[in-house]
Amino acid sequence: MRSLPPELLDLIVDLLHDQPDALKACCAVSTSWVRRSRKHLFARIEFSLLKSHIERWKEAFPDPSQSPTRYTRSLLIRGLPVITTADTGSAGWIHTFSNVVRLHVDTIVGDDFSLVPFRGLSPTLKSLILAYKSSTPPSEVFGLVCSFPLLEDLALISLGNYNEVGGWSAPSTSPKLTGSLDLRILGGIRSTVRRLLELPGGPHFTKITVSCLDEDVESTMSLLSRCSDTLESLSVCYYLPGIFLPFLVCRLLTTTCECSHVQSTCS
Repeated sequence: MRSLPPELLDLIVDLLHDQPDALKACCAVSTSWVRRSRKHLFARIEFSLLKSHIERWKEAFPDPSQSPTRYTRSLLIRGLPVITTADTGSAGWIHTFSNVVRLHVDTIVGDDFSLVPFRGLSPTLKSLILAYKSSTPPSEVFGLVCSFPLLEDLALISLGNYNEVGGWSAPSTSPKLTGSLDLRILGGIRSTVRRLLELPGGPHFTKITVSCLDEDVESTMSLLSRCSDTLESLSVCYYLPGIFLPFLVCRLLTTTCECSHVQSTCS
């Protein structure tokens, strides 16, 4: 096997991309197989509520610069109970995930922690799913969103809205936002939509999914109007719908879809 070309060995390992036990065995067979095996073993990393997850990671990779995070493309961080100053520093383990394309941060469960350390985590990021508590200031949410220049797909999920004191100052630059948008904010989407519309250049989503209240209809239509040239798919759901809300939204969406040939669903 050692006489085989490296390209062929890489192909063999690639065929085992969904078999972690086999990939771990490859790492034990030869040091020359470790790099390719790690590409698949560490492609998706998940840190959950358990403190032991972080502790085991630090024990396995005491030097963050030598960890296999360069292979990670999808990262899930859910309610981390312990994040130290060292973890979030420039040499900490969090910022070694610099090649992540898809990031899912869930602060709804577990203890509170700031979103600030995750700003600019990966310059290659294209998809962000953010689930946050109602106590999270919008400035933290949009500070994170605007720190990823290549961001296309965005999902914002919250149990309520934080009434932040002071006005909203739109940044000088914003991400592409040319993919999908999913807004599920129990307290209403009005303030979130307003901030999206005030971003430089505005959003250009091709797919939009919103969960709205009665008073969110106007904001929803403003968002659709801004994305009318790019929108291809639309889905609207209702929180505690009023008697006239489904009729009103469906009538507005019908008009929008007739003008832009958008596929839509209402529920």
